[in-house]
Amino acid sequence: MVSAVVVLGFDITHAITTLVNFKPREVDVITAVIDNKIDQRSLVAFNSFEQIATVLGVRCRRVDVEVLDFSKAVEVIRNVIMGRLSSEPNVILDLGGGLRLLVVEVLTAFLSLPQSLRKYFKILLYIEGQNRFVELGNEDFIQELAKGKEAVWSKLSYLEKVVLEKMEYNVPYSLNQIYEMLRQAGEDITKQNLVRILNKLIRKNYIERIKKGTYIKRVLIPITN
Repeated sequence: MVSAVVVLGFDITHAITTLVNFKPREVDVITAVIDNKIDQRSLVAFNSFEQIATVLGVRCRRVDVEVLDFSKAVEVIRNVIMGRLSSEPNVILDLGGGLRLLVVEVLTAFLSLPQSLRKYFKILLYIEGQNRFVELGNEDFIQELAKGKEAVWSKLSYLEKVVLEKMEYNVPYSLNQIYEMLRQAGEDITKQNLVRILNKLIRKNYIERIKKGTYIKRVLIPITN
């Protein structure tokens, strides 16, 4: 059986298409709230959708999400989609409508789930002005994320990769700490060689020297050319 989570704005065309094509038993409709206010057009859209869903025998509920608090919004949405998963083994995420910020929050909530849960979701991205959509599964995201990592990491040496794997983002490490982590990992390296590797990673923008002998791994996109 299938259930659905639909991001709804003012147009219900995509949501009706999801109902007809995938026949979910239950639907959670996510609507945007800004400063504790919901746009009346969103209410009209939800009421229209609910009437059609009722005729089709589909149970639906509205979930209002305050979009200006990104972290809280993602938390609320994550709870919604996980709750939907607990009632049905397969879940449709319809991202065909709603504010762009809300769509990003829903996608972030999905990607924050462990892969063991993401495999039960199917994401629908509708083409504006048409009833056509692109269907994505967890494997599509995994493949593209892996390609991005490979595109960056393919330009690194083995020891450069090991250093980055051992360091956490934005955590300061002394030269001695990095050296000991590598030694414990079984890497036979001198401190002089480690300093050279760290200097290369600094030039490539992967890490930063915040003071003499202290380094952090950066979140910024590295320079790869």
